[in-house]
Amino acid sequence: MMYIGWTTLSSREDAEKIAREAVSERLATCAQVDGPIRSFYLWQEELEDEEEYRITFKFLPRNAGKLEVWLKENHPYDVPEWLSVQAEHVLPEYLRWAKGNIQSDHKKAIALSRQGSDCLKKRRWSEAESAFLEALEIDNENSYVLVGLGDLHRETRKFHKSISYYERTLEVDPMNMFALRGIGDSYRGLGQAAKSISYWQRYLEQNQDDIHVLTRLADSFVKTGNFSESEKLYVKALSLDGKDKYALRGIGNLYYKLADHDKALAYFEKFIELDDGYIAVLTMTGNIYRRRKEYMKAAQLYEKALKKEPWNIFALYGMGDAQRGMQNYEEAVKNWLKILEKEPQNQNLHSRVGDALLVLEKFDEAEDHYLQSLQIGFDNFAMLGLARVATARKDFEAVDQWCGKILEEKDNPRLLEEVALLYEEIGNRDKAMEIRSRVS
Repeated sequence: MMYIGWTTLSSREDAEKIAREAVSERLATCAQVDGPIRSFYLWQEELEDEEEYRITFKFLPRNAGKLEVWLKENHPYDVPEWLSVQAEHVLPEYLRWAKGNIQSDHKKAIALSRQGSDCLKKRRWSEAESAFLEALEIDNENSYVLVGLGDLHRETRKFHKSISYYERTLEVDPMNMFALRGIGDSYRGLGQAAKSISYWQRYLEQNQDDIHVLTRLADSFVKTGNFSESEKLYVKALSLDGKDKYALRGIGNLYYKLADHDKALAYFEKFIELDDGYIAVLTMTGNIYRRRKEYMKAAQLYEKALKKEPWNIFALYGMGDAQRGMQNYEEAVKNWLKILEKEPQNQNLHSRVGDALLVLEKFDEAEDHYLQSLQIGFDNFAMLGLARVATARKDFEAVDQWCGKILEEKDNPRLLEEVALLYEEIGNRDKAMEIRSRVS
């Protein structure tokens, strides 16, 4: 693509000087002076006619703005004529020749681009940006420079700026792989998974075996709910490298979301063989074993997670539940209390701690947690716990009081059976039979 522009001057000498300097400054690839011509125009309401000389410039788009600014600064007229149009067609050989005339500038831009890339690798951000911007001044359509600036801003998490440079690259080179991958990564950094998808798909049309992009695209499909497409991509990535950690983690997480725990476990275990330090995978794998009541295996995984991150809420909760499953109630309480230090308003956990303390016959502490739960909000299970504490203390009036509050609510077969058992325990079989009749 090329542009054509025109201006006029009052003397051949001035016209030839402007033409010669514009070409020497490499702002125009060619400039032609013709004339004299006769110009007619209005100036301060008077019709004027002058003999002038016309310059026709041919220049590349990258120099359009610079040529206009330069012309205004060097033209002898206060208001110089300047008109430009885009050429509808340019002979390819002529265009190659025009570009060849700025070869030294192109080489300088490439050298600056390499300098910027080297600084980028060394994380010398400001030096990298200076080099890239200087190169962009020379060649504002250079895809290497534009991608370099995109990469720089992506690395420094200025994702909106990186996207703008990648988009400029794609205007020049619509299938530029580095820009397609970079813009996908930038939208991923912004948490906009849906916007990443089309760019990564276009990238994979050219580089279909890039495991990293296959996996990232699969991750995006998971986030947008397209599970069948994400599964295909993870499977393809693993067919290329069965030990790719990101694909193993991704497909394991997918099956975990789908509650297909057998498949999730198979992939998570392969991942843990390669990397046993990723807390989320350790915790999810622990959860699967815990649901299977394989409490010892679950506890071992939670322990690994807690060595890495002692205050991880999910690992602490899972460890507590696994210890409870193994009837290690003291350990269960110990782990759950750590969560309550961070989340004192966790109502469900107050009830669980109360239940464990009740088993340990620590009635005062159990009562305290049940009451804390009720201060947060209504909790049938906390009231059931308080009824059990009262039963242990043989405070039958309190048992009847708490059971009565439970019975005021809608019938819950599990709760009703628990209440019936309490009445049986204190010797009120008639009340127990009455409650069971509500269940049937």
